[in-house]
Amino acid sequence: MSFSGNLRAETARMIPSGRGDKDTSIAALMANICRLSADKDGVIRMHFSAGNLPALRKCFTLIQKTVNIRPDLPTPWLISDDRQPDRRAAGPVTSGNDEKAVPSDIDLDASSQMRDLLERLHILNRDGTLRPQDGTLEEGLVGGRRDRAYLREMFLCTGFMNDPAKRYHLEYRCFSEPQSEQLRGVLARHGIHAGMTTRKRYFVVYLKDSEDIVTLLHLMEASVSLMATENARILKEVRNSVNRRVNCETANIGKTVESAGRQLEDIRFLEECGVLETLPASLREAAALRTGHPGASLSELGTLAIPPVGRSGMNHRLRKLSATAQKVREEKKQT
Repeated sequence: MSFSGNLRAETARMIPSGRGDKDTSIAALMANICRLSADKDGVIRMHFSAGNLPALRKCFTLIQKTVNIRPDLPTPWLISDDRQPDRRAAGPVTSGNDEKAVPSDIDLDASSQMRDLLERLHILNRDGTLRPQDGTLEEGLVGGRRDRAYLREMFLCTGFMNDPAKRYHLEYRCFSEPQSEQLRGVLARHGIHAGMTTRKRYFVVYLKDSEDIVTLLHLMEASVSLMATENARILKEVRNSVNRRVNCETANIGKTVESAGRQLEDIRFLEECGVLETLPASLREAAALRTGHPGASLSELGTLAIPPVGRSGMNHRLRKLSATAQKVREEKKQT
């Protein structure tokens, strides 16, 4: 299973215990996998999509735990813990590469207890009319700890995350702009900056910063995926740190070799002109050390001097030799 699939499976297993969290979870799940309709007699019908089986199982499990009823489902495997549907499941439609038959949707009449739940979730108004189904939740169902349940169920229904070992990218594919704006508002409350773009008919809310993704996984309480992401981050940071040091050392070595080459050329020029012998002893010593140790750094040359000198002292002497060589070249040009 992919990293994203493992994360969705992890969120699907999390069943909230508090009533407020349960209400938020049910509302978020139903906002994405359920559409409601009312006939002329006021009968409310719920149309559940079976395209996301983990979300569907979790939704019915939470409904059962919340209103203490078991919906009369044509497919009893939906609220079981089995990962695959039963072969007796009704309907001719197949899901993905799964050869087992699964229904394309499930229609249920809302019982009196379900109507009470729908009213409590502000999905159904008290006058029997339906709230606009744009994927958003009533403001009272988000905020505080409820944000954790909201973000978790939204990811279960619409989320995707790349393997953090390859690249940092997490996204929610919302089906309406109001839904994407509400999601971004919830993320912003927790200091998470999310971008937004459109892709076909979806409004995609995405994160690309590793810190934001880690914060989100912490909010979702997805501890297994959080640990895997942190391990990937540490490995990347160590690898990047090593690469930076290697690149820095390589660059320094290149500069040292280039500088030493110019210094050796100046020293040979001064020797050929007979000027080197006329220079002070400290400069002649620096020239001898550079000639004898062409690959050594300034600090290493400084330790070989008698008495030893620091890096800046050796640099000053070699610069003096180069300046003298340049002066002699200019004099030769004039004559």
